[in-house]
Amino acid sequence: METRGVLELLLVSAEDLKHAHHHPRRSKRHYVTVECGGKTASSKITQGRGKKIWWNEKFRFPLSDAECKELAKVTLTIMEIDKFAEDTPVGETKVHVGEIISEGGEQEFLQVKPAPYNVVLEDGTYKGVLKLGIKFISSVRLAPSTDCVRWSVPAARQPSVGYGLFLHFACPSIPWRRLFFFCSRSSDGQSGNKDL
Repeated sequence: METRGVLELLLVSAEDLKHAHHHPRRSKRHYVTVECGGKTASSKITQGRGKKIWWNEKFRFPLSDAECKELAKVTLTIMEIDKFAEDTPVGETKVHVGEIISEGGEQEFLQVKPAPYNVVLEDGTYKGVLKLGIKFISSVRLAPSTDCVRWSVPAARQPSVGYGLFLHFACPSIPWRRLFFFCSRSSDGQSGNKDL
């Protein structure tokens, strides 16, 4: 099968999702299944912290000439993991890529920056958004055995809280900021004597 082009999806994040399991103390774990024509791929499992869930993951789907003409949409289904039951679908997003592929074929390259797409629930209502970037590169040759290539984008490191959090919980009654401020002022090497 000759590859005419590559459709690349950047799965960034999801926000304000309706959770399938209503357990306030349990952390939510999610993954996304991506259906592109007859090919299916799954994202890594990510834990939801707060209202936003981050994946930062890319998927590459090589497409033949016939697939480029037939492919109209890509379906992304957000799944919530439960330890004791089957994984539950939270919602689904359908992204129409037919125009992107046709224009990308003419220009040899077309990129749509990450944008929010509505998440549709089972009852047809909207709740939450899925942020997704799309890129189509034409005239690319890949190995014929490559079905879907997936890799993670390195995320920016979050600064760690470290000692401040530990001291806050270990000894809440001691004003640590004043103690550290006093130590930093006295360690400057000034003895208090002024030059005359």
